[in-house]
Amino acid sequence: MSDQPPSDDVAGPPADAQPGDTWSLDPRSKTGGSFPGPPEGALPIAMAEVTEGGQAPPPGRRRGLKVAGIALAAVLVLAGAAGAAAFMLLRGSGEVILNKVPASADVVVTANLDPAASQKVNLLRIASRFPALGGPDQLQQQLNQTLDDVLRDVGMTHEDVRWVGSEVGLYVDVKSAQETSYAALIATDDQGAAVASLQKFQAGLESKGATFHSSDHDGVQITVSATSDHPSFAIVDGVVVLGSDEGAVAAVIDTAHGGPSIADDANFQRVTGALPQSRLGVAFVDTAQLLGTFGDVLGAAGLTTGVTSLDALEGVGVSVSAESDGLALDTVMMYDDAKLSDVQRQTLSAADHPNPLIDLVPDDALGMYAVEHLDAAIADQVGRIGSSDPHADQELKRLGVTGAGGLLSQLTGDVAAAASPEQGTIPVGGVLMVGTNDPAATSKWLDDSLQSLPLGASGASCSSNGGCRITHETTRWATESHGGVTVTYASSGAALPVAYAVIGDVAVVGSSRAQVEHVIDVHAGGAAISTAARFTSATASVPTDDGVLYLDVPAIVNVIRGQFPPAEAASFDNEIGKSLKPIEAVVAGTKNEPDLQRTRLFIWIP
Repeated sequence: MSDQPPSDDVAGPPADAQPGDTWSLDPRSKTGGSFPGPPEGALPIAMAEVTEGGQAPPPGRRRGLKVAGIALAAVLVLAGAAGAAAFMLLRGSGEVILNKVPASADVVVTANLDPAASQKVNLLRIASRFPALGGPDQLQQQLNQTLDDVLRDVGMTHEDVRWVGSEVGLYVDVKSAQETSYAALIATDDQGAAVASLQKFQAGLESKGATFHSSDHDGVQITVSATSDHPSFAIVDGVVVLGSDEGAVAAVIDTAHGGPSIADDANFQRVTGALPQSRLGVAFVDTAQLLGTFGDVLGAAGLTTGVTSLDALEGVGVSVSAESDGLALDTVMMYDDAKLSDVQRQTLSAADHPNPLIDLVPDDALGMYAVEHLDAAIADQVGRIGSSDPHADQELKRLGVTGAGGLLSQLTGDVAAAASPEQGTIPVGGVLMVGTNDPAATSKWLDDSLQSLPLGASGASCSSNGGCRITHETTRWATESHGGVTVTYASSGAALPVAYAVIGDVAVVGSSRAQVEHVIDVHAGGAAISTAARFTSATASVPTDDGVLYLDVPAIVNVIRGQFPPAEAASFDNEIGKSLKPIEAVVAGTKNEPDLQRTRLFIWIP
């Protein structure tokens, strides 16, 4: 398979095309007509991955749709089966499901099986980088076989679900902590075939003892299961609906017939509107509604978004899209400004600046994570802990974390962590770096805190009368100068050879003296990851204003491979290494705005 999409006699965009528009890129015959459309089917397995997250409904008091799950899984597998055909039909189609999802839905997931032309071309290029997937014919044959195995219990095969159209989706409505309803929605290209398939599905279940009856709801016939073990279903304006109960299906009918839909919901529009519009699939969680049901439980658990508590979160949106050089997972978290504290608002609105700690990460790092403005977020969370637990507040002050001149008052908010190769039994070591506005005070805090930790190796000694006690070896500390910087390290007795130093206005704690010295060498002019071509190319696809994560996949794979004997290393290469070889890096970046956070996770496949 070529790395380039088909280019012979392809129709270009119309003169008035706008960004995000789709148009026909169908190959033209020499006589000017179009080739016949490819057989019905859906995108390759890369697309099937987009739908998997939406298949499993949340647990509840119902036993779930055991057989319905099989049927839905079958449909979604089929959505990944006919790869080449759908790839070549580059028209793209609009959304047909969202206007049938009730506005009361708390979770909505949709996958576009006929996305914009650019998405299909990008998927084609990415798929070609993974030869192990095989060609289109091989992939379709394998997935059809899987589909046949899944459907065998209900007397169906992959031929029975070729009516799947351009989109599939799922919605979940959490009515209370004890009651949840949900439904899968599947667009159809052939309603007659869909009717026949559902009839065959019903007959297969009835042959195993299931019972159904028909119910009319606003002119639409619903096939209702007598128990919650099996789905109720109907076809609503060209969309097959498999619901957890009759009510879930009826809600779709009411919405399709003019009731409020999620597509018109202001919160849904605000959240999904901040995501890339050219995408393969999207998920939405109405956290404001869910907090009305579970807010007390989540609040008691102390869950946060990293910047704020959950009570300020209005909605979360996630989208998956195919780029020219990889796959992107974008996330948006929207906040209610009225529920943000002053510190949280300050964190989200803080002016961006280059994180100087990235310039201290060695260029051979296997991975790194750097974040800004963490001081305010930590202070806010520590303040919450202290206000709710007086004992914890006193302990934090005793440790010198809070209070006048405490560690939190010394932090600049810039933090970075990095992992690098290490000589010895453990092949990987790492450092944690924190910016400080008072190097002397931070150095003293490190001396007082780290040297008081029980880092000594432990053992047990037993007497002749059967009594035993745990012993801890005393850790001895030493200092040395490296490049003009004092490095303090556990010279003996420690199970982990911790070391630390303050380099200018940066405190560094490492898993070994060598790790800290490596950072000192970079500070003195050594090669930093911030200037490495692989790092700069990979992170160019993500926002890095407030945080960045970088994983060097080939380097990590090489370290793992090095832990195996030669025979096992060869097996690793054939079974795992080959599959990971096209992936050069996995990166993620974050950008804060006054009322939202944007995060992009990117799998770089150049």
